Amino acid sequence: MLVLDDIAKLWSLRDDRYAVQVVKHDHRPRESRKFLGEPQTAYEKKNWSSVMLFNNERCISLTPDYVNRASGLELHQFKWLKGDHLIGELPHNWNHLVGYDAPSRDVSLAHYTLGGPYFHEYADCEYSEEWRAERDSMLFAGPRR
Repeated sequence: MLVLDDIAKLWSLRDDRYAVQVVKHDHRPRESRKFLGEPQTAYEKKNWSSVMLFNNERCISLTPDYVNRASGLELHQFKWLKGDHLIGELPHNWNHLVGYDAPSRDVSLAHYTLGGPYFHEYADCEYSEEWRAERDSMLFAGPRR
């Protein structure tokens, strides 16, 4: 993932009516394998959990014990909630699925769904130049001022 906007803007979207807020994608994978050759699985609420804004006071059933014993699918489908009415929606720009969503410049968070520019096969994917610029900035060590 690459955050392209002020993360405080995401925080400002919180709504105490919900336990969690997500971008409610209708993601239907086209491929049978995902990056690194892992099997691709289609399921309800696919990629909703890839960016979440939690309201911890409403997540009391999401205990360490539950997380340690629940299946990945249970967690990704929010089975720990008492219903979908506790899942609020975030604007789509906060979880842009690179390689699936139509290319856009109105993106606050780019999610490298298939694989990011750190893999040779995706070196030229959408937002790859921005990712490399952030990497280079992070790795830069200049003289002290």
